[in-house]
Amino acid sequence: MSEKLSTNLNLLMAENRLNAEELSRRIGIPASTIKKIRNNDSNPTLSTLSPLAQYFSLTISQLVGDEPFPTSRIKGSYKINSEAISYIPLLSWEEAVIWPATCEEAHETITTEHNYSKNAFALMVEEDDWENLAKGTALLIDPTLQVEHRDYVIVHKSGQKLPTLKQVLFDEGEMYLKPVTYGYNIALFTSEHTFLGVVVEYKKHLKKNLL
Repeated sequence: MSEKLSTNLNLLMAENRLNAEELSRRIGIPASTIKKIRNNDSNPTLSTLSPLAQYFSLTISQLVGDEPFPTSRIKGSYKINSEAISYIPLLSWEEAVIWPATCEEAHETITTEHNYSKNAFALMVEEDDWENLAKGTALLIDPTLQVEHRDYVIVHKSGQKLPTLKQVLFDEGEMYLKPVTYGYNIALFTSEHTFLGVVVEYKKHLKKNLL
């Protein structure tokens, strides 16, 4: 990932005529961190990748080179096709457990330029103690995707009122759930757990609409 990320970031910054100090000022990431990424001398966390991807109108997968840049991208800027914008319903965490049973109800929405399944939904981070995710960040979730190693997922445990955000880890044939809340231990995935969807996008600067 690091080499592709370094190549992509250098290209994007050159196209936009940005140096590390100016990009740092615009997105709030230390210039030293940006320089390390450009020199392929860093293994950045989600909290670093997310604002970088958002600034350049990319997904994290596109930024790190796992997916190609969008076809709408032009040098130094991005063409946004308003007809391609999707409106993802913003749910409460409690409602996510029964979604899409409430899909006919009115919801605020989060906009995205990416296409997800018709039952995709969004949740808002409501706590201050989540690792790499600030309060007020919107999580866009697609319930149709197959869970893979290191994916962030929304999972519900039988008997609990609310689902939680976890990172999936596979090891020696077993599946584990790593909490994003400090102080909690990794747990084994069991028959009591149900996946509600895979987190596919993060948004920190939000425009909410009424659907």
